[in-house]
Amino acid sequence: MTAILIDDEYKAINMLDGLLKEFCPQVQILGNASSIELGIEAVLTHQPDLVFLDIEMPEGSGFDLLKKLPHLNFEIIFVTSHEDYALEAIKFCAIGYILKPIRELELITAVNQAQIRINEKVENLRNKQLLKNLVNPQSTTNRIGIPTSRGLDFVETGNIIRCEGVQRCTKVILKNSKSIVSSYNLGEFRKLLVSYNFYAPHKSHLISLDHIIRYDREGTIEMSDGEIVPVARRRRQEFLEKMTRL
Repeated sequence: MTAILIDDEYKAINMLDGLLKEFCPQVQILGNASSIELGIEAVLTHQPDLVFLDIEMPEGSGFDLLKKLPHLNFEIIFVTSHEDYALEAIKFCAIGYILKPIRELELITAVNQAQIRINEKVENLRNKQLLKNLVNPQSTTNRIGIPTSRGLDFVETGNIIRCEGVQRCTKVILKNSKSIVSSYNLGEFRKLLVSYNFYAPHKSHLISLDHIIRYDREGTIEMSDGEIVPVARRRRQEFLEKMTRL
């Protein structure tokens, strides 16, 4: 869960930063801001899951900041010294409303509630994409949701050249010379891509058969990104049979 801290007092930012690191280690702090304009810039740049927002600032309020953003596609936890803003905070669907000085239990509770809401949003996105894929199965324009450190990246299956297992994670290599590192292991990607003409020639590799350039008799495959992928000896016959059926 990524977060931005917005407060005009650096002492308050440092205090909240320390409390989050001690009591809410699941929160990755991407940055902080001390004004409305800097706060808007930080949100647009980092696209966080969660924003801790002070209400009273010299050039306006936290509500003014929210009104200037094009989309409120993140969870909000207001942090304030006054109780008078509670009703206004509810209008913005804030997940939390914490009074200064911050109590650890209130902070933990608000962060846990935010995590639940964020997880629900991710699952809803996944479910919508799954329904779309079911309407047109095996289409290369179908997209899969790939979990990353920033959230969920939706990628068309036809843009995936290959996947490589790296230290319990998976590196997904795309046609545009970009790659994504996902917390899913390679086995999870096999389940997602098996119906899209993908094959695992080796325990550490999953490839798109549509992106094969050449097969070498020595037991290697050249992919469209120029990478050479090994074929396990016990899978060579199966691989050749599969290629002849394409």
